[in-house]
Amino acid sequence: MSGKSFLSSGCRTLLSDLILREEAREAIAEAKGRLIESVDDLPEAPLISVGDRVTSTLLEHGRRPEVAIIDLRERRSEEPSVAYRLSGYLILSASNPAGGITRESWNAVRLAIDMASHGFRVALFVDGEEDLLGFPATLLAPSGWFMLYGQPGVGMMLVKIDDRVKREAEDLLTKAFRPL
Repeated sequence: MSGKSFLSSGCRTLLSDLILREEAREAIAEAKGRLIESVDDLPEAPLISVGDRVTSTLLEHGRRPEVAIIDLRERRSEEPSVAYRLSGYLILSASNPAGGITRESWNAVRLAIDMASHGFRVALFVDGEEDLLGFPATLLAPSGWFMLYGQPGVGMMLVKIDDRVKREAEDLLTKAFRPL
């Protein structure tokens, strides 16, 4: 199984758990989107936050993302305080290992976005690591939504979801990962 064969048509379903190819780590680590200096610079549009620090920053400044994807860790240290700021959120959970994307986590991201599309705010608690779940967030979110994630040593990066960004994410996913 290679390339697009681990994605269903329309990228709605992941057909195999994935692991990042070692030679693709640099490409994955490159910043995507644009740097956001302040929460005040964010558009008034549906927002998915990926990461505990980004989610905490949003909540501290009164911006409640429609979907928050967190693992209750910051830089490998436990940091459960963000969980206390998610009052009113529906809670989902999934397992996802470092350097991988599981079918379970892909499906949980899809469910979170579907629920958020119907007016709910949803937090996905990841047992493991959430860093790579920006891929399903990008591929599954409706066009016009935004994804905000943390770029280590840089800051918060904002990605506007549109057809071009979806194609780029799918292309990178199919090149950078292999099925388990």
